[in-house]
Amino acid sequence: MEKLSSQPIIKSLKKKFGNKFNIATESKNKFNFDGAYYQPDLVFYSKENNNIKAIIEVEQGTRKHTVGGVITADYCMGKLKQNPIMVVLALTDQDRNDYIKRIKMLKRYIKHLKNIIIGNKAEIIKILKQIP
Repeated sequence: MEKLSSQPIIKSLKKKFGNKFNIATESKNKFNFDGAYYQPDLVFYSKENNNIKAIIEVEQGTRKHTVGGVITADYCMGKLKQNPIMVVLALTDQDRNDYIKRIKMLKRYIKHLKNIIIGNKAEIIKILKQIP
């Protein structure tokens, strides 16, 4: 299978939503500090109060670290007393279907994330546009 790249999608999401949210990416070293539990691809912050609105992972392949990342993100949001949505943008339909199965099993353990959304780029853009 051809390896798809997440970087063009991450760039396009930053460009599309940069006026609506403050956006941090792992590549800007925003999350690279001692004691970081989790380093997502993108974090969308409210421009009004800097609360986290969405945590976004762009993924190909259903690797364990992303599923573990959902659990870790939930833990971190509990510590921060915030409840953003968690978004997994799957690069292929097969990945999307696999993530849906895996995350469905986890949902009963998730206490702080408002929702976990799994979809392709078009579906995720539609959801992100609805965030106030």
